[in-house]
Amino acid sequence: MLFNSFTYMLFLPAVVVLYWGLPNRYRTTLLLVASYIFYMNWKPAYGLLILALTVINYLIGLALEKFSEKKKSILVGGLIFNLFCLCFFKYANFILESVFSGLHGINALITPGHADTWASPALKIILPLGISFFTFEFIHYIVDVYRGSAAVRNFRDFALFAAFFPSQIAGPIKRFQDFTHQLLEKPVFTNAHFREGMFLILQGLFKKIVLGDNMGYVVNTGFNHVSRMGLVDTWIAVMGFTFQIFFDFSGYTDIGRGSALLFGYKVPENFNWPFLAANLTEFWRRWHISLSTWLRDYLFIPLGGSRVSPGRARFNTMLTMVLGGLWHGAAWHYVIWGAFHGTGLVLSKEWTDFAARTPWLAKLRPHPLWHWSGVAITMLFLFMAGILFRAETIPQALRIAHKLIIPDAGGEVTSMFLNSTLPVSLSCYLIYLLARLLAQKAAGSDNSLNTMLSTAGRYFENSMGTQVVVYASVAFIILGFAPLHVSPFIYFQF
Repeated sequence: MLFNSFTYMLFLPAVVVLYWGLPNRYRTTLLLVASYIFYMNWKPAYGLLILALTVINYLIGLALEKFSEKKKSILVGGLIFNLFCLCFFKYANFILESVFSGLHGINALITPGHADTWASPALKIILPLGISFFTFEFIHYIVDVYRGSAAVRNFRDFALFAAFFPSQIAGPIKRFQDFTHQLLEKPVFTNAHFREGMFLILQGLFKKIVLGDNMGYVVNTGFNHVSRMGLVDTWIAVMGFTFQIFFDFSGYTDIGRGSALLFGYKVPENFNWPFLAANLTEFWRRWHISLSTWLRDYLFIPLGGSRVSPGRARFNTMLTMVLGGLWHGAAWHYVIWGAFHGTGLVLSKEWTDFAARTPWLAKLRPHPLWHWSGVAITMLFLFMAGILFRAETIPQALRIAHKLIIPDAGGEVTSMFLNSTLPVSLSCYLIYLLARLLAQKAAGSDNSLNTMLSTAGRYFENSMGTQVVVYASVAFIILGFAPLHVSPFIYFQF
């Protein structure tokens, strides 16, 4: 079930009404059943897979608490089990195809023509939606129980942590301590949560449908017809993909967070103005925050983090990002994308340390020009990395990179962008962002702008009619700008 589908627009209100209409003791059960219905709407059989993973990890958590003298062996066994499940469904064909391609190439050199008769060893495996997110949450759970956190004893609560549908398929990656704490507190309905939830859902739908999906048509036109792209076309397609994936993924997160708030739950924020980052280290603190903190806490730090020699710290960074790239997809261009980001992070750290040690550079660092030049360089790096992420093959990525600097005839992508709704919708979104920045800057001050905003905010909070009109207007705008076809979220494939 897609967040941006009419099915979900019927499913969510029905579950919300039932949830708040039931006595408190039945609400967790309702959410658990609704979460499995949500997931099994795609492929019912894989609901059993998620249930099996939940049962086994629940038992592993209990065993880690009960058999303390054997807990290291239990942890290792649990990690092997979870990683095996992830590798089987996500990486089995990648490994088989890579080995097959290597052997095929060697055999073709030795006995030309004979290798053409070889059949691909690929298995017929359908990747379960959200398997990477499920696995990372389970690994976090058993590692933290091993480190001393209390295991979840109520199976229903643990099953809801694993299957909670607002964050089920593409995150954010939850921490069980935060989630189960909310379960124990018994969420209560508040107007503030409802308003914020509705706002986030509509904001997410606007990002996904009006901006991300329409941008996707322009980007796909370019990446699917590389030979026809000119210089301007290529830049529009490359830059467009970086923003498309942001609108798509942050839109999903907004809808998920908003949906959770309608039930009184809070899930982690996943984005914090990432395109204002002045270097890659800062970018990864702002982008896909739940994944970057997971990689830091459960991979980078256990490897030694930055507390080791400079050479080992660089290796830890590279390995973390390469594995992070592989987590995104079972293909070599994702591995290279991870290595590209790892290299960028290492160079960014080296440059920051060098600038801090160099007196004349250290004097320049507080200047706004230093910050904004860093933002521009970081964005350029992200555009280049986006080529590796979006291109289906490495040769295609190289062809696109070549077209960024070599003038060529074209115009189809540029014309498609200019004739679409994107110039208007992007302008509206930029005005909205500027308004948010002004509101944040005015908050807490005694100026007239803050007084006006506070008055408008109180009026909106107290006027149900105004809220209905505003929400309905935004919904109609989204429908009016929506493309003809519903597109799945990009991160569903991971």
